[in-house]
Amino acid sequence: MSLENIVTMLKTLMEFKESEIVHTISDQEHSPVMTVTYHLDTESFRITYLDTMKVEEFTDISLLATTIENIVLLEPVR
Repeated sequence: MSLENIVTMLKTLMEFKESEIVHTISDQEHSPVMTVTYHLDTESFRITYLDTMKVEEFTDISLLATTIENIVLLEPVR
Protein backbone atom coordinates (compact mmCIF):
# COMPACT_ATOMS: atom_id res chain seq x y z
CA MET A 1 0.00 0.00 0.00
CA SER A 2 1.52 3.30 -1.06
CA LEU A 3 1.60 6.39 1.13
CA GLU A 4 -0.83 8.07 -1.27
CA ASN A 5 -3.30 5.18 -0.92
CA ILE A 6 -3.02 5.28 2.86
CA VAL A 7 -3.78 9.02 2.92
CA THR A 8 -6.79 8.45 0.64
CA MET A 9 -8.05 5.68 2.94
CA LEU A 10 -7.71 7.93 6.00
CA LYS A 11 -9.51 10.81 4.31
CA THR A 12 -12.31 8.43 3.36
CA LEU A 13 -12.66 7.37 6.99
CA MET A 14 -13.02 11.04 7.92
CA GLU A 15 -15.65 11.64 5.22
CA PHE A 16 -17.81 8.88 6.68
CA LYS A 17 -17.31 10.09 10.26
CA GLU A 18 -20.97 9.51 11.07
CA SER A 19 -20.42 5.78 10.52
CA GLU A 20 -18.18 3.40 12.39
CA ILE A 21 -15.78 1.99 9.82
CA VAL A 22 -12.92 -0.28 10.85
CA HIS A 23 -10.12 -0.62 8.32
CA THR A 24 -7.84 -3.60 8.81
CA ILE A 25 -4.22 -3.28 7.67
CA SER A 26 -2.42 -6.50 6.76
CA ASP A 27 1.20 -7.42 6.36
CA GLN A 28 2.85 -8.69 3.17
CA GLU A 29 1.39 -12.15 3.75
CA HIS A 30 -2.11 -10.70 4.17
CA SER A 31 -2.21 -11.35 7.92
CA PRO A 32 -3.99 -8.57 9.83
CA VAL A 33 -1.58 -6.47 11.93
CA MET A 34 -3.67 -3.43 12.90
CA THR A 35 -7.03 -1.74 12.64
CA VAL A 36 -7.68 1.94 12.00
CA THR A 37 -10.83 3.82 12.98
CA TYR A 38 -11.87 7.48 13.01
CA HIS A 39 -13.67 8.80 16.08
CA LEU A 40 -15.91 11.81 15.60
CA ASP A 41 -16.16 12.60 19.31
CA THR A 42 -12.40 13.23 19.62
CA GLU A 43 -11.80 14.02 15.93
CA SER A 44 -8.94 11.56 15.93
CA PHE A 45 -7.83 8.29 14.42
CA ARG A 46 -7.10 5.25 16.56
CA ILE A 47 -4.91 2.39 15.54
CA THR A 48 -5.00 -0.88 17.41
CA TYR A 49 -2.09 -3.28 17.05
CA LEU A 50 -3.72 -6.70 16.88
CA ASP A 51 -0.83 -8.65 18.39
CA THR A 52 -0.71 -6.56 21.59
CA MET A 53 -4.07 -4.71 21.46
CA LYS A 54 -2.11 -1.51 22.13
CA VAL A 55 -4.04 1.59 21.01
CA GLU A 56 -2.53 4.82 19.71
CA GLU A 57 -4.39 8.01 18.85
CA PHE A 58 -3.48 10.38 16.02
CA THR A 59 -4.89 13.72 14.86
CA ASP A 60 -2.36 14.30 12.07
CA ILE A 61 -3.14 12.34 8.89
CA SER A 62 0.40 12.67 7.51
CA LEU A 63 1.97 11.30 10.68
CA LEU A 64 -0.52 8.44 10.85
CA ALA A 65 -0.06 7.58 7.17
CA THR A 66 3.71 7.48 7.58
CA THR A 67 3.34 5.34 10.72
CA ILE A 68 1.12 2.86 8.88
CA GLU A 69 3.44 2.76 5.88
CA ASN A 70 6.47 2.10 8.09
CA ILE A 71 4.73 -0.67 10.00
CA VAL A 72 3.55 -2.40 6.82
CA LEU A 73 6.97 -2.10 5.18
CA LEU A 74 8.85 -3.22 8.26
CA GLU A 75 6.52 -6.10 9.13
CA PRO A 76 8.64 -9.21 8.56
CA VAL A 77 7.58 -11.80 6.04
CA ARG A 78 7.31 -15.13 7.85
